[in-house]
Amino acid sequence: MALFLAITFTAAQETDFRTEARAAMSRYEYSKAIELFDKALETATDDEAAIRDLSLQKARCQKKMLRYDAAAETLASVMKPGVMDVEVAGELAECHVSSGKLADAFLLYNLLSLQHPDNLYFSIQKASLLFKMNDFEGCLDEGKAICSRDSIPSVLSLVGASALKLGQVDTSLAYYRKALRLNPLNPGTVTSISNILLGKKDYDGVIDLTKGFLEEVPDNLSVGQILGVAYYLKDDQDNAYEVFKQLRKDGDESYGTMFYSGMNALSLNRFTVARECFGNAWQIDSTDAKLATNYAISLFKDNMVPKNQIAAKRLLLRAVELTDPDPALMYKIHNGLAQLYYNVSDVNNALPHYEKAFSYYPEDKGLLISIGYCHEVRKEYKTALQYYERYLKEGKENTKNWNFAKQAITHIKSELHMQE
Repeated sequence: MALFLAITFTAAQETDFRTEARAAMSRYEYSKAIELFDKALETATDDEAAIRDLSLQKARCQKKMLRYDAAAETLASVMKPGVMDVEVAGELAECHVSSGKLADAFLLYNLLSLQHPDNLYFSIQKASLLFKMNDFEGCLDEGKAICSRDSIPSVLSLVGASALKLGQVDTSLAYYRKALRLNPLNPGTVTSISNILLGKKDYDGVIDLTKGFLEEVPDNLSVGQILGVAYYLKDDQDNAYEVFKQLRKDGDESYGTMFYSGMNALSLNRFTVARECFGNAWQIDSTDAKLATNYAISLFKDNMVPKNQIAAKRLLLRAVELTDPDPALMYKIHNGLAQLYYNVSDVNNALPHYEKAFSYYPEDKGLLISIGYCHEVRKEYKTALQYYERYLKEGKENTKNWNFAKQAITHIKSELHMQE
């Protein structure tokens, strides 16, 4: 009778602690629930089924409190060697994922998948982990196997992302399109497809895709930005301008929108708009040499703001510091600096920058005229003559520069004759 009463008392205690713990969970008092589950576990020393159930509940509370390692220890304590408890192993795998132990999580999901090959959930978790561990080939194979059994938009996108990582662009595009057909209003899928099409320079494809999406979801700024970029890259600057103007009106102050708004405005000679947009982009990232260069160009071409020339010069010099010698950008920087000096009639400082610009981009034959003119102003007539004559040979006949060079040659020859 004494033994019976002791067992009954213990069971009653365990039941009370468990009831109180579940009540605490219903109030989201997970720390309190953990304490109560610990007390219930202390009284359930010989009941394996009760210990397993209580440990599962405790671990779930620990996970809610982001104590993943502690939850993993709780779950591991009730796992038996050689026995795969699906529920416990699944909870433990989730703990490993949350704490960043991806390899351990994959091992558990792989074992579970081997035991339950028809369980799609385990296969999906494996595919996701393979991608996170940069095993894109493994993810691609696992994802394709899942897709052969069920069409799940997220898995189709995961296969598309893996294929893209492996350089299989067409395969990637095909899977992303399948995902989009199942979920046409997913902005992430629209973005992924658009990026691939931009890489293929299929600007019309991007425009059709993003415009169709925006008709249904007009307030998506990210997709709107892609539409504007597609118009810009297609050189449809008027439509690009309207898109970017609306994005700014809607409150899009992102770097991408500000940078491309500036580039678009610059191409349309809207220098004030370009200056403002580049200025906003510069506040976000002041380490981009390309931004610094174009910001400077917008400054010295926008004459409405005082001291633009000084600010532009400072930006161009900063761009030189930031640039790994990219010929196209270096040409633009030095050409900009040369024009700044030339605009204030400082040919001595303009000349070396014109020469550097030409060394980076000799296809700009107009620089021959600028270099020749600097030498002419410095009364270095023989050198100036060489550049003007070179332009007559390499430049386009009967253009403004060509006619200027021809007249300059006549003038210089006259000066040289007088000096003799």
